[in-house]
Amino acid sequence: MTTIYSFKEFIGNLVVENLHPEIKELVTGRIKNKAAKIAAKIRELVSRGEKTGIEGNMPKGSSRAYMKHAEPEKVMIDGKEHEIPVGTKVAIRSRLDSVRDTSLPSLGEMQNEAENGDVYVNRAYRTLREDSENPGHYETNEEGIFPPLLHHDYENHRYSVVGHAKSINKKRFRELTRNEQFPKGISHEDFMDALTRAHDEDNGRHRQYSKEREAELDKISQHPKVASFINHQRDFGSSPSDYYNIGNLGEWHNPSTGKDELVARDHGFSSRVADAYRRARHALGVW
Repeated sequence: MTTIYSFKEFIGNLVVENLHPEIKELVTGRIKNKAAKIAAKIRELVSRGEKTGIEGNMPKGSSRAYMKHAEPEKVMIDGKEHEIPVGTKVAIRSRLDSVRDTSLPSLGEMQNEAENGDVYVNRAYRTLREDSENPGHYETNEEGIFPPLLHHDYENHRYSVVGHAKSINKKRFRELTRNEQFPKGISHEDFMDALTRAHDEDNGRHRQYSKEREAELDKISQHPKVASFINHQRDFGSSPSDYYNIGNLGEWHNPSTGKDELVARDHGFSSRVADAYRRARHALGVW
């Protein structure tokens, strides 16, 4: 299970003396739009190949930090210009990385790559699909389950800029899953049962349900959002375990359609990433 810290938690955990001087100046200064400026500075430094001082600087063991930008970003969606709130995910070298070969990418970089580095994922599962011939121009993807990706460090996977998704609770989850076939929506528990059943079956396991429950889960699995989540985990062999924590799910607003969409805010826990985490925990003797 990954942990993504909010900007406030991220700043609160930093050992300021270890930071790159240009980031330290922003962290300690009284400036407007601090989150946006720090995120931009981090992207600038890593693009220059410089150490930020953030590496190994998160005592709670996070692999990534999330910083919401103070200002929205202008993008073209379905042929019209809109502004959307965005944030930056930054890979952090955690304690678990200390037992890994330094020539390997960090666990946070692996998650960023799994989450944002695959062209197929970005076209098939993002709520906005970028026009390959017109960068910065997007079209609505009704089957999308991940926030839009605006920028990504494809060389090292150290950071990504994504559409900001608000936190939700179980009540809001049900509201976001309402449609004609499910006028009352579906519960978070039913969602997880449907995903877990599919994952178990795909891996040669089958939990025993009653005939009535099997029929219910068959119907729930046909909900468009649930179907997209199941298709994604089947495409990439990923586990649905991250989604038990509703904090890894969220709500993204599409200004073009006016719809609020259920999305996964943290979805980089692929089978390859999970195996890397297991190996690192085993080496450190922590679980």
